[in-house]
Amino acid sequence: MPPTTRDSSIQLIINILRDAGEPISNQRFDDEVRRILGDSYKQSQHIRISNLRTALRSVGVVSHPRRGLWGLMPGAEERIADLEGVNIWAEHIRLRDAKRSEEAAEPQDSASMLELTRKLVETWGPPGYEHRIRDIIRDEVADLADDISVDGLGNLICRVGSGGPKVLMAAHMDEIGLMANYQEPESGYLRFTNLGGLMTNTLNGNRVQFEDGTVGVIAVQNGGGKALGDFFIDVQEGSGGNATPVGQPAGFMREMQVRGGRIIAKSLDDRIGCVVAIETMRRLGRQTPNELYFAFTVQEEVGLRGAKTAAQGVKPDIGIAIDVTGSGDQIRGRKMLVKLGGGAAIKVHDPGLIVPLAIKNWMIERCEADGIPYQLELLAGGTTDASAIQMADAGVPSGCISIPTRYLHTTSETVDIGDVEACIDLLTGLLANDIKI
Repeated sequence: MPPTTRDSSIQLIINILRDAGEPISNQRFDDEVRRILGDSYKQSQHIRISNLRTALRSVGVVSHPRRGLWGLMPGAEERIADLEGVNIWAEHIRLRDAKRSEEAAEPQDSASMLELTRKLVETWGPPGYEHRIRDIIRDEVADLADDISVDGLGNLICRVGSGGPKVLMAAHMDEIGLMANYQEPESGYLRFTNLGGLMTNTLNGNRVQFEDGTVGVIAVQNGGGKALGDFFIDVQEGSGGNATPVGQPAGFMREMQVRGGRIIAKSLDDRIGCVVAIETMRRLGRQTPNELYFAFTVQEEVGLRGAKTAAQGVKPDIGIAIDVTGSGDQIRGRKMLVKLGGGAAIKVHDPGLIVPLAIKNWMIERCEADGIPYQLELLAGGTTDASAIQMADAGVPSGCISIPTRYLHTTSETVDIGDVEACIDLLTGLLANDIKI
């Protein structure tokens, strides 16, 4: 049955808020629901009531004066009478979509999400050499956090709020790269080793930039191409020598492109996760009932190293990784449910993490309450910072918000802008409200 004004759950919400006489907290509201329903209370009812409360806010019946507080709007009873027979949830969705359409039509300024993404993905920063990208992110979040620090491994950690559960968000700054480790004595070509997961079928002809600014071209020797040792880098400068010596780290070169609603770039893994974290900090405006730690981590691509030290330092109650995941919508691609344009991907499982049921349900309930499109992610290969966070101290219940991505670990990784916005909406909704897990 559609939830109209005659729905008993809607009347229950109104009665609780009217009897309170003032805006009340999530906790007090939930306690009242449990008290009134008594033995008939079920978790499914709690989810439905929370969703309807959000819908009643959209249609002008319920007020939300501050995060975590709920009350009745002036004239709420008259407004309910005007909505007689209206499907409240459908009206909420209609109003929400109309608002999003208006926002999408507004001109974007230079600080838009796309410009931030361009700035981050085009910045150099392979594993262990994240200093440049860290400096840029620190400038972006300088006014968005209550405290900013850099730990001994190089993680940038930003605290927002105090009191309430400690939540650690991790988005890694590093991108896949390589290290020149040998110079051929006759030709001068550089051999190299990987910094992260290089795929040999994507290397030939790619350009890389070394830390000193030298641009090199990766090539493959005749008959080779399956092993990393078959490749070399041309850094010859034209007068009998090389422009850079061995021992130099390098990252891949490629400018970002936007094609309709899609972003195409290198290092979206995981600079787009950093974008989600930064945009969430902007929306929160340093207002949260929780104690939040946004960690922009180092060396994820070589063993989740930054997340390990960040978790040991913060000692969180809950961990959330923000990272990319694969997609199942490519020709003869991997078999998975995730697709571009399907919304935020809520991780259920990967080889390094089995997400606790309470964490998964917390994310799903937030999506359903706020009308955020989502999909479930079951990843057969690879893992994220969440698998390191969960092992800190006596264990941390951890989950992951994933951005669906095509062509991972190439210079043309591709994401959908709508999915990125859904991830921002989800993370903001989770952190802006009281957390009870």
